[in-house]
Amino acid sequence: MIRVLVFLIVTGVTLSAQERPRPVDTSPKAVLAAASGYLKTYQTALEFVLADEITVQEVFDERDRRTARRETSGDFFLSYVAGDGGWLSVRDISKVDGKEVETGDDLRGLLNRGSMARIGRALADRNARYNIGSVTRNFNDPMLALVILDPKHQGRFRFERRDVVTTDAGTLVTLAFTERDRPTLILGSDMSPVFTRGEMTIDAATGRLQRSVITMKDGPTTASLTTTFAKVEKLDLWLPSVLVERYEHATSRQKEQVLVESTYTNFRKFSVTVKIR
Repeated sequence: MIRVLVFLIVTGVTLSAQERPRPVDTSPKAVLAAASGYLKTYQTALEFVLADEITVQEVFDERDRRTARRETSGDFFLSYVAGDGGWLSVRDISKVDGKEVETGDDLRGLLNRGSMARIGRALADRNARYNIGSVTRNFNDPMLALVILDPKHQGRFRFERRDVVTTDAGTLVTLAFTERDRPTLILGSDMSPVFTRGEMTIDAATGRLQRSVITMKDGPTTASLTTTFAKVEKLDLWLPSVLVERYEHATSRQKEQVLVESTYTNFRKFSVTVKIR
């Protein structure tokens, strides 16, 4: 009887040890490797996705008084373009402050007729005319952080682990990054390099990006872009839900702050016959 009892106790200890989950590697190298694997799958899954976008812009003066406000809405198109090796995010603004605007073509019609890269640039320039404030910008893309995580570009950045949080959903690691090589992700209005820095919160086990903050400084102007991702059950994908932008422009003659918040809803897939070249 004594021998049997000892055997059961030892066996129970062994089973408990086997059931204990293995710790997740939270080193920057391991988290970036997981993110690379996640992106590879994500690139295949994220093709021809359309969402509704609503953007509110507000401008404040040196006394924090609001001097201007604008609300735009329209379609937001997302896709990975294998031919160009990058992400394509295109806005097609249809309303400004509740009023219909003349666009000439809708997004679906444009994508059916031309190369995605060319159409993307044309729409980015066209939509920039609806920006308010003195800061010129057309890089406000909620998917910008995915370019940094791409294995082709990771080497141009320095990554450091900033925080590790264990939740019921998994282990979340926040990596701080600093851009160190040229060509830089963002260029100034005079085509000079603008180096970025910031942080990303990533699920260490899956490599899934959940939040990104990108900051930069170009002369008297500083900017930050914060994207929060959420799961879209219908598509079984984590996609941007909110993009918050903050711009501060300060000179001896002027001080201005621009706050922008974009929300994304009603994600769906659609088909177009596109030319990628």
